[in-house]
Amino acid sequence: MKSIGLLILLAVALWSCQEVEETPRPDLTFPPTQGGEDILNSSNFWVKLNADSLQPKEQGKWSILSGLVDDKVYFSNQSDPKAIFNGLPGEEYHLLWELLKDNKKTEDTVNVSFVPLKTQITESRADFYQTRIEVSGVEYDRGKWSIIGDYHHIQGFSSGTYKPEDEYPDIRVYALEKTPIQIVWTTWYGSVSASDTLDFIPGEYHQKEALQELGILNNHYYYKENENGNGDVIEITMLGDRRASKFGNLELFPELQALKHLKRLILPGNPIYKFPEVITKSYQQLTYLLLSHNRIQNLPEDIGNLQELDTLIISTVPDLGRIPESFGNLKKLKFLDLVNSGVTHLPESFGELSSLDYVDLDLNTIEKLPENIGNLKNLRTFRGPYLSKSIPNSFSELSALEFCYFRVNGPNAILPEDFGKLTRLHTLWLTGDYQRLPKSFSNLINLKDFTVNNTSGLREIPQNFGDLRQLERLSLTLKLTTLPESLGNLSSLKSLTLSGEIDYLPQSFGGLRNLEAFRANDCKIKKLPESIGQLRKLKSIRLVYNHLTEIPASIGDLSSLTMLALGRNRITKFPNTLNKLADTLKHLEINGNNYPPSEEEKIKAMLPYTQIITYLEGD
Repeated sequence: MKSIGLLILLAVALWSCQEVEETPRPDLTFPPTQGGEDILNSSNFWVKLNADSLQPKEQGKWSILSGLVDDKVYFSNQSDPKAIFNGLPGEEYHLLWELLKDNKKTEDTVNVSFVPLKTQITESRADFYQTRIEVSGVEYDRGKWSIIGDYHHIQGFSSGTYKPEDEYPDIRVYALEKTPIQIVWTTWYGSVSASDTLDFIPGEYHQKEALQELGILNNHYYYKENENGNGDVIEITMLGDRRASKFGNLELFPELQALKHLKRLILPGNPIYKFPEVITKSYQQLTYLLLSHNRIQNLPEDIGNLQELDTLIISTVPDLGRIPESFGNLKKLKFLDLVNSGVTHLPESFGELSSLDYVDLDLNTIEKLPENIGNLKNLRTFRGPYLSKSIPNSFSELSALEFCYFRVNGPNAILPEDFGKLTRLHTLWLTGDYQRLPKSFSNLINLKDFTVNNTSGLREIPQNFGDLRQLERLSLTLKLTTLPESLGNLSSLKSLTLSGEIDYLPQSFGGLRNLEAFRANDCKIKKLPESIGQLRKLKSIRLVYNHLTEIPASIGDLSSLTMLALGRNRITKFPNTLNKLADTLKHLEINGNNYPPSEEEKIKAMLPYTQIITYLEGD
């Protein structure tokens, strides 16, 4: 019996020892089960893992048990317990953490699901006739538009052309009247795609008469009448057709004079050398005239006969020269586009165009604007020409103005003293040599976007500049060395761009609580104010080519910062507080500075998940 008891005790002891020596199961600390982060134009779908920290003589490894894998699916470091796992949107992954100690392996698993890929048509707006629509989509890695249904053509915003293989996020779609279409924006991330659709029903080109058929073949034209006898042709469109060079030649086509009800004439991109005589002689009902990208020189003296005209577009033509005095008879004209048309003079009658809503004279050179331009009480958008003389005082009377862009060629350009009366103005862009801003400038209480470029004479910003409390975007390219302390009062400012001689930022800089993007490349800034750490919404800072020698410790308080570019400065040391940005900072540029190698190693240790640029070609 004693021997049996001893055997039992021995078995229990051996079992106990085995239980004690077994390596414990590793612990996975992973609160979220769903990961994913959407960043415009740079989408990432990732999650930060968290397993037991490795002890001496321990080895660990992450692996994928299940889930869709391609070249975008990977661990930042398979041996790191706190690795970042990059997956695909809409996919679920079963991940394994293996721990090896003393040749004994234990493991734990975790499930990770990523949010589905989403995309959106962010903006859509149609023209007056509801036949042209402008659409914008959110772009990921790639994007593509497609149109379901019949339409005229597509055009890119910036390029003016569009091909199916292009990836422009912004396009114009020229529709056919009363012909429904579906506009689709598709984006990709990895092998995953997502689409958003917009159903659009175009309106009528015309208000009363039905559009009939006009054909032009071998320099001859024809038109058809309805059975009810109401066969009036009200629109002619010829796009890039060499035969259009003969349009309006009454000797060849005397019947053109019979089209008395014509309302829309669209002849862009044709070899038309002379303004067609038939337009002013016969088309008195014309409301829409487009003659862009032709070779027309001079407008006829009787242009004022088109008294029903509400839209006139003659852009990118060689030389219109002086606009005739009869131009003031176009009392119903609302939209005027004469961009790059060689206009050199505007008549005094220009101020009599009381219905004008939109004027674009960009890329023309005109000595001065008419003194009575202030009579255009309905004008909301004005893109000015290159001016060699100052802006007339009456410009301040444009009480409906919302958007304004001025270019000046001559020196000593001055805005009118009463410019601040334009209280509806939300966007103001100035290019040229402006000497000063008027004292009334701070009265522009609805100004949201202010840009000044290439101004060598402007040396001072008014001290009350901070009164522009609605300002969201500010871009200054000028010879200023300092900014007023009131800058910090711009509590709505989201974007700030500086360039030039600025070497000092006011301490009030920390008052820009809604600032998201700050750019000051090619300045002379020597020091950043400590108050910059108060800008908790700041996402991007670019301070390349400055004179910075140090970075304030408060930089670590910028909890939303994802981009920090400090290349080509004189920085010798970086604050330890940068480690507070380890989870948010995606991109850091420190190339072209004076720091020792030890600083580089310190930064890499503090920011293990940040893309750090320490060298660029030419440094």
